[in-house]
Amino acid sequence: MVGFVLLVAAAPAGSDGEPDGYALRLPLSVEAGAKVQRLVLPAAVLAGLQTRDGHDVRVFDAKGRAMPIARAGASAVVGHVSLDPMPILGAPDALKVSGVSLRLDGRGAAQVAEVRGEPVAAGGAPVLLGVLLDARRVSGAVARVAVAADLPVGQPVTLTVEASADLREWRRLGEATVYRRAGEAVRSSIVALDGAAVAREYLRITWSAGSRLLAPVAIRGAVLDVRPDGAAASETVEAQAPAPASGNARVVDFAVPFATPMASLRVIPVEGDGVVPVRILGRDDREQPWALLGQGVARSDGGRDITLSGDAPRAIRIEADARSAGFTVAPRLRIGFADRGVIFLASGTAPFTLAAGRVAAKDVFVSPADLADGQGRPGEARLASVPAATVALSAVGDAGAPTRNIVLWAVLLAATAVLAGVAWVLWRQQATQTPRDPS
Repeated sequence: MVGFVLLVAAAPAGSDGEPDGYALRLPLSVEAGAKVQRLVLPAAVLAGLQTRDGHDVRVFDAKGRAMPIARAGASAVVGHVSLDPMPILGAPDALKVSGVSLRLDGRGAAQVAEVRGEPVAAGGAPVLLGVLLDARRVSGAVARVAVAADLPVGQPVTLTVEASADLREWRRLGEATVYRRAGEAVRSSIVALDGAAVAREYLRITWSAGSRLLAPVAIRGAVLDVRPDGAAASETVEAQAPAPASGNARVVDFAVPFATPMASLRVIPVEGDGVVPVRILGRDDREQPWALLGQGVARSDGGRDITLSGDAPRAIRIEADARSAGFTVAPRLRIGFADRGVIFLASGTAPFTLAAGRVAAKDVFVSPADLADGQGRPGEARLASVPAATVALSAVGDAGAPTRNIVLWAVLLAATAVLAGVAWVLWRQQATQTPRDPS
């Protein structure tokens, strides 16, 4: 019961079908003459959503009725290009030496040493040295590449992506060190390419490890995230990171107050910190290990966005490279979201209200095809006023224990109180029913 009260107290007043049940409510204007309206969700709304897929968005009319709503089609701003990997083969042990001998002088000192041997031709089947991707027809800026790879379990592997127009001279675009846990299925590893232009070029993906590979690496596929030339950037919000963890200037942790997946993160240190290589990690609670979301460089002059994996963890860690001095004060952040939109049927009475941000919202979204069928071209709905694109962040410790732990402790305390009450009642009944000694 205590846990239930805590959860209710944290939720907005009102029910799922009422505007007051949502944390954010904004006046909405619609285009005249169009039954179906399309709305691009601004960054301030995306930063208030409490569901990963954004189903806690509603449009209400003047009478408080929820309008039929659907997700808009995927934005054409960012395209996904799948490329088939072509193997790069090489001979195993291209140079071997046989008959090696070492001769020292009579005192055992290495004053004179001689190595004799004859090179022999390598044998056996060729080995896989890397993969080649034909990106010559890809136009636009490549934000990242998602590499589907079989990796050895329990061994960090560094994936390196390079580009070349002639297959001889290569330039490095990006690299990422990935780790596969025991029992984890094959998943895509993200390598940020920072908007590289690769038109009329090949891409090469190679891999390395700090020691001999425990198992072969196999690249199953690669998908490029491409933004056309001149396309607008994704929706972003500004934030101030909380102070670095006590006694550790290289670690900044913060709780994520929204459920929308972050597409990118730009870390901007104060001027005195200069350039700081960083890794971005995430997890849902303290029981989980930190998982790598992306890595890049934080620069006090603004720098570039660090492309993230697209996960939606409840806590983020910014970890400065051990070779750097870290952060003297908390850095500024710019959080980027992938473009999102909704379409809705403006069948009610104007004016309309956009409502968003509810943890327990039901998914009432319908199919876009069913909603727009026979309704003609969608109109363009607009928000009459948009809140500032900023979000307040708090340290993970200040945000309190995870909700699950709070509920568990509340249930435990409530159960203990109930048991104590039952025991007291039984003791009282036994005391009143015990016959007194006649003597």
